[in-house]
Amino acid sequence: MILGSDPGLLHVALDTLSVTDNNAYDFCSTGVRGLSGIGSQPQGPCRSSLNSWAHARSSQHSGLGGLYQWQMSDGQVSGALIFWGLVGLGIAFGVARGLVVRLRKNAYNAKLRSYLDARDASFKTGFLTGRRWLAAFIAEAEQARDRRDDYLRHKSHPARKSAAIVKEVKQEKRALTERVKFVEYQLKAYEEYFPQLEEYRELILDERVPLSADSDNLQELETADPLQLYVSREEWERLSVTERNQLALDRYLARPKSDWEIGRYYERYLGYLRETHGWTVTYHGALRGFEDLGRDLICTKDGTVEIVQVKCWSKSKVIHEKHLFQLFGTTIHYRLANPRARVTAVLTTTTSLSEVAVEVARALGIRVESVPLPDSYPMIRCNINPSTREKIYHLPFDQQYNRTQVSRPGECYVATVKEAEHRGFRRAWRHQWRQEA
Repeated sequence: MILGSDPGLLHVALDTLSVTDNNAYDFCSTGVRGLSGIGSQPQGPCRSSLNSWAHARSSQHSGLGGLYQWQMSDGQVSGALIFWGLVGLGIAFGVARGLVVRLRKNAYNAKLRSYLDARDASFKTGFLTGRRWLAAFIAEAEQARDRRDDYLRHKSHPARKSAAIVKEVKQEKRALTERVKFVEYQLKAYEEYFPQLEEYRELILDERVPLSADSDNLQELETADPLQLYVSREEWERLSVTERNQLALDRYLARPKSDWEIGRYYERYLGYLRETHGWTVTYHGALRGFEDLGRDLICTKDGTVEIVQVKCWSKSKVIHEKHLFQLFGTTIHYRLANPRARVTAVLTTTTSLSEVAVEVARALGIRVESVPLPDSYPMIRCNINPSTREKIYHLPFDQQYNRTQVSRPGECYVATVKEAEHRGFRRAWRHQWRQEA
């Protein structure tokens, strides 16, 4: 024992432990006696030091009636040394462990700060640079998760050559992941800034539409019949017009849809509800994209105008007051441009509003409607040309669908192609199947 070999250190330790009279008494009469007989018996300076310490403490506290006037036995001294030696080792281990944890945490925080600084610097330079940084970051994270080379290198029978090959493959995988992620972000950016690309996305990638790198391809996209995205050549030639149009509609409705397409579907449904109740609806959001000023639908009836903002959100999300402020602002802007119209702001949503948003809507005179998203509704728009009186029906993937209004006598929504044709309407497209280039 280190303390047992140095009487001076032993004095310091015992004085430190005897902070109060009661502590000293507890240590001497309970702690030491409970450990008596453990280990070897200290001799010489160690025992003399303990006895001298006890005598000095008893002299200092003579007012306690001789409580400290005792001599420690050899077993008691040995047990005390073992006990406090173990305590010292525990303290030293705890301090060392705390230092290691602190060092690891500091290293982690330093690395995290470097990542965040690099992120901020990249996005401040521009979104293109920021997307490159994000792609590299995700690729690095994916690589860090792959520990197969470490396993091969450190297993009971190491396979170092295989580990080297796996490590090389990981590097190649990281480079590919980084490139794929960057391209993915680029495509999302194009669709975000030019949402109309969603309507042409499948046509652009369809080899049956003759696109060329030497032209803008607008004419080809405008004239390509989207029906061919949903029926094969064999089906086109085998089925009647009614059958293949209905088959294309069924497949369009059954296919998985993106969040953007679900939102557009909800807007069209709300327009359908109003048009069937005598409103004239302009699908402003679908036609203007990001320039819609927050006006998804503009509905008019008998001199009244409703500016409708649509929020097709999941039930887990909550609408906050900022969306109400935007709707109120765009409604005021519309009133200034149309001073004679009676304009009302309407927020239609599939979810709920925060408490503050409810108060804001009430204060600003915004009507809030909760309308669930339906599984289906009659989507075929039957329109009558005001000039030629020609009856034409539009399927939801046809080019002029969003521009078509159902507001005049004789116009309607139907669920099936057969019903539309029975009412005397024909489809807007009159194309034959395009020959492959």
